Amino acid sequence: MLIGTAGHIDHGKTALIKALTGTDADRLKEEKARGITIDLGYAFYPLPHGAVLGFIDVPGHERFVHNMLAGATGIDFVLLVVAADDGVMPQTREHLEIIDLLGVKAGAVALTKIDRMESARVAATRAEIEALLRGTALAGSPVFALSSMTGDGVPALRAHLEAMAASPPLQAGADGCFRL
Repeated sequence: MLIGTAGHIDHGKTALIKALTGTDADRLKEEKARGITIDLGYAFYPLPHGAVLGFIDVPGHERFVHNMLAGATGIDFVLLVVAADDGVMPQTREHLEIIDLLGVKAGAVALTKIDRMESARVAATRAEIEALLRGTALAGSPVFALSSMTGDGVPALRAHLEAMAASPPLQAGADGCFRL
């Protein structure tokens, strides 16, 4: 199963992939120096039954939305990442619109950075996410509150991804949406 990240800059997409796979998807010297993802990054996680979860880490900065679009094309499952401290931001909305336009219908939300916030703020951000998802292909998708730094919540998300990979194949865009 090919999983693509989506979400605003600095919401923890790359850190989440590292927490899930052990691989730092930022590989360019400039990405390391600036602390942001510029180009697509890749990571893999082998599953016990022989399948592999493939991850595409996309940039969250508005200047690199063309790279996000390139990475999101052809994914089976989207992992929308929203930081508890910021909540829904402009690129969160933009990336969700792109996912809808591409016809990606399977996904989950990672509510990151919960270790930095009080539970009331985490709950408020969860409510904001659920409201945002209404009327989109991701409406009703599970929201996993987690911290990539402490590992809290990461095993639950990983188990969900493993279960999704074991289910019948997902067909992104199989409804006839044309893509180049």
